[in-house]
Amino acid sequence: MHLIPLLFTVFIDTLGFGLVLPIFTPMIVGNETGIFSPDVSLAMRGLLFGVLVSSFCFGQFFGSPILGALSDRIGRKKILIISMWLGFGGYILAGFGIIYQSLLVLFAARMIGGVSSGSYAVAQSVISDISLDEDKTKNFGLVGMAWGVGFVIGPYLGGKLSAYGYTVPFAAAAFICLFNALLLVFMFQESLAKQVPSKISWFSGIYQIKKAFALPELRSIFLVMFIFSLGWGFFTEFSSVYLVRRLGFNVVQIGNFFAWVGFWIAVCQGILIRPIVKAFAPERLLPLALLGLGCFLPLLLLARGAVSLFWLLPLIGFSESLIFPTAATIVSNASSRHTQGEVLGIYNSVQWAAIAIPPLFSGALVALYPHLPVSVGSICMITGGVAFIWLYSRKRKLEDEEPQVVPIEEE
Repeated sequence: MHLIPLLFTVFIDTLGFGLVLPIFTPMIVGNETGIFSPDVSLAMRGLLFGVLVSSFCFGQFFGSPILGALSDRIGRKKILIISMWLGFGGYILAGFGIIYQSLLVLFAARMIGGVSSGSYAVAQSVISDISLDEDKTKNFGLVGMAWGVGFVIGPYLGGKLSAYGYTVPFAAAAFICLFNALLLVFMFQESLAKQVPSKISWFSGIYQIKKAFALPELRSIFLVMFIFSLGWGFFTEFSSVYLVRRLGFNVVQIGNFFAWVGFWIAVCQGILIRPIVKAFAPERLLPLALLGLGCFLPLLLLARGAVSLFWLLPLIGFSESLIFPTAATIVSNASSRHTQGEVLGIYNSVQWAAIAIPPLFSGALVALYPHLPVSVGSICMITGGVAFIWLYSRKRKLEDEEPQVVPIEEE
């Protein structure tokens, strides 16, 4: 199977999320484009910025289980192509939202973009379809590398191309979606061996959250990744506010910040972590990565300029690069082959629900207290690491205490 269009799909999913990070902060919180009149308070602009960021996450939350279940029913290839067309439409609509300075249009465009990015769960399902158990973590690392590259290019593209107008980055992203749709049509081979009918509803995301925590084999990892995603989403979505308010970063510098983080995530997931994930079980690596990330994030508060800040980012990128592939491997190994699309869709819904929650309630607070993305993010990472250690040690203890059935020998 040709993996280039699949990895390109993951790249586009992340590109869509990261593209706006250097644009929306000065545009809305900084009020550079006139969307708000000067008398609109900083707290109100921060609140609306958070809701706008959340709209993409909620699109992911609702779209991920639907696209995952549809891919189990009608095939991975068709859903991946449809998601690219949705992304194309969402980026075009976002451009019109900026031209006409309409927040409602921007909300709708970001929601559509989020639904399109639900294809990340489908991409993970493809990797699970084609991977042997011993290769899963390594291959999920390839997906993570594509995710990291998208995180590099997205903010960088947003920062650089916005110099020619805020609509230009969205036009470029729309063209990339169109190009990848053609790659999927001509280069991608279907990986689903047998189609499995599954119930599909627009409210699947809500139902799946309840279902996620009712699955005994997956409840612990879902809870840990929910806590992690609360912190990582909060840090990712609002760190640009910290950079603008505390360090005086402009659009280009914000783009460079996210690009540098994404570069190290991509390098680590694609190259550096491979011998590590091969030598250690995912259950051992995940808590170490969470605790390490929780300890490294607060160091950002000590930075007094771009140089000292950028020296710290490789540590953050390395720790983060271990989390997604190891967690995805744990989820995949605990699922049957026939439900990979549905379960990984549930897994992605859990993460995006967590990422969507903080911006709804904290935009105004972050605008007033810019250090919160770093502080809260660190607390969530450490909490998630401790929770994983406790939950999995408890699980192993219960398994060890289960009575063993000894067969009776016939005389």
